[in-house]
Amino acid sequence: MIRKAKIGYIVCSVLFCLVGVLLAVFPDMSALTLCYLLGAVLVLCGLTKIVGYFSHDLYNLAFQFDLALGIFVSAVGIIMLVYPKKVLTFLAVLIGLFVLIDGVFKCQTSLDAKRFGLPNWWLILLGSLLCAALGILLILDPFGGSNVLMIFIGVSLIVDGAQNLFNALYTVKIIKRAGGRNPKNENNDFREV
Repeated sequence: MIRKAKIGYIVCSVLFCLVGVLLAVFPDMSALTLCYLLGAVLVLCGLTKIVGYFSHDLYNLAFQFDLALGIFVSAVGIIMLVYPKKVLTFLAVLIGLFVLIDGVFKCQTSLDAKRFGLPNWWLILLGSLLCAALGILLILDPFGGSNVLMIFIGVSLIVDGAQNLFNALYTVKIIKRAGGRNPKNENNDFREV
């Protein structure tokens, strides 16, 4: 299950980056199209986060907050798909909240990674602080709803997706079971999947 959760997490991260690139390159994209596209990605991402929460990786870092976040993200995605026109008025705030919350949760993940002795924990911290700052800017919306706002939403999604991709590749580990060995044996090796 952890392998499927990691693959799903990677796919969702790449999809966030792709949606971000689309927005950055085509800022005049129809907001309605954006709602449908982002809503579908959010539902997929939310379900992946929920599945990830119930999987077990060695460090338990990448998915530790994903039950609550997965439910929130799925709900936001469903709302975007069912009521896209109502969401348009506060789209930047909604995406800003998502990026901010994800950044704040990853802040704790970075500190837990430090506690586990992962040498690049500070990269997780740096990415989480950047996401939190981008989320706050989206909520405050200093851009006035222009194409610059859409580009900024795109950049925020790219940064959040890249941060999630790094976290999935760097922190998700599983215990490699050697044939016939006791799974509770402390001498089991671990590897990335």
